[in-house]
Amino acid sequence: MLLITNLAHGQCTNRITAQSGTQQFSCSDVTVTSDGDVFYFYSCTNGPYHLGSGGLAFASYTFTFSHPVAGVILDFDTFNYNNINGPPGSHEVVTIEINGAPIAFPDAGLPSSCSSTQAVVNPSGGLQAPVCPVGDINWASCEDISIQTPISTITVTANILNGPGAGGVNFAIYFCCEPCVARAGLIPSSPFSLCQDAIATVPPAAPNVLPPGTLLQYILFSDLSDTLGSILSISNTPGFSFDPATMQTGVTYYIAAIAGKDLNGQVDLNDRCLDISDNAIQVTWWPKPTVVFSIDNPDVCKGDCIDFRIEFTGKPLFTLTYNNPFTGQITKTFLSHVGIIQLCIPLNAPAGSLNIESIKLTDEYCVCE
Repeated sequence: MLLITNLAHGQCTNRITAQSGTQQFSCSDVTVTSDGDVFYFYSCTNGPYHLGSGGLAFASYTFTFSHPVAGVILDFDTFNYNNINGPPGSHEVVTIEINGAPIAFPDAGLPSSCSSTQAVVNPSGGLQAPVCPVGDINWASCEDISIQTPISTITVTANILNGPGAGGVNFAIYFCCEPCVARAGLIPSSPFSLCQDAIATVPPAAPNVLPPGTLLQYILFSDLSDTLGSILSISNTPGFSFDPATMQTGVTYYIAAIAGKDLNGQVDLNDRCLDISDNAIQVTWWPKPTVVFSIDNPDVCKGDCIDFRIEFTGKPLFTLTYNNPFTGQITKTFLSHVGIIQLCIPLNAPAGSLNIESIKLTDEYCVCE
């Protein structure tokens, strides 16, 4: 949307002042280039950009934004300085290109006489100072031009149509930061722990706000104080597996959602509008439990009972199913990492070795079979 208006600068307070090269701002860096008859001046009263003062046929400034901005204000009447002007019989035309395409100014109507202080719009859409009869005072000033549309580049050009002697065009430029709209939402989940071979899956983040050109993904990371710098994995779905090459069991990791610019199918982590979900879900993977059987004296007589010492790794409670060679499978629960099971030898048992083996073991997080 293009407006010619006397509006206050409002949020468009980022004033570009660089003569050339790149000027840094919080939301978008601006690279300034020029062509033709230009010069630069900056004082407390006017400027800083001037086009066409030497009477040549062409002059332009181009402003390129590293991130698109929401709009610009071109101030062709900075501090009441008359900017589209010239002596009798001389005038110039200002044209503007946005993102490489020319735009037309709204037709302000032809002035009734050369005493008008409003520039006019010529048939091609350029902003033009009126041509007055010789002897008349030929000058025009225009109000601020507010251009409200996403802008990556803007070029301001002055064409001196009748010179030499044209006074040139003086202007300042301000821009508004593009508002950050993308929202990743919130993941509705509590912290959880699981076995190292299980997939950590959280509910989808919601609600999302994903404007065109943005994407929602999920990240697994290790450091709340350095979220983006500690990312271990990125996924299009809210599920992650334990990777023993880069992760450790018993360590807390985090799952979050991110929303931002779609860069070749991935969220651009350098997007200034990158949004991370309002919460991160803690997840801890644990190793599978183990059990070891031991006895003090492996020699036992028929009719005697023997105690087997059991040592577990993992997180209590432990539920062990084991094979008793005389009675079959037995399941017992143990409250700590150490326990005892007893095996009694029947009187009719054949001589020889005995085998007792674990069939299934579970702890708080894992099942081993």
